[in-house]
Amino acid sequence: MAATHFDDPQVVTVLEALSANEIDQLPFGVIRLSETGEVRVFNRTEALQSGYGDRRALGRHFFSVIAPCMEKAGFRERIEEAARHGAIDLEIGHTGDFDDPARFIRFRVCSARGGGFWLLSQR
Repeated sequence: MAATHFDDPQVVTVLEALSANEIDQLPFGVIRLSETGEVRVFNRTEALQSGYGDRRALGRHFFSVIAPCMEKAGFRERIEEAARHGAIDLEIGHTGDFDDPARFIRFRVCSARGGGFWLLSQR
């Protein structure tokens, strides 16, 4: 498995070359969303660290079904605004998680090859 970390400038290149099993083993949360916000990848680390657990994530709309709090907090609007200006590579801080509403999470949002974007989380 190619080594990568949350702050790696080439993290997307590495992610897009990894298998689903390899993505599951990364030490940070990894979610890939389609252009419409449907979950295409939701790694095991994200499920465990967030408290989302074994609930079904793939194919569900991230902002309205999985994390509606991020829809209300302007999180999605920041991503959409960045996308209007070209490729996305931004960092967003957010407070709140499934298990701990006071937990601070550092998110990195990056454009995905072929459309949509990667949402990486570090707790």
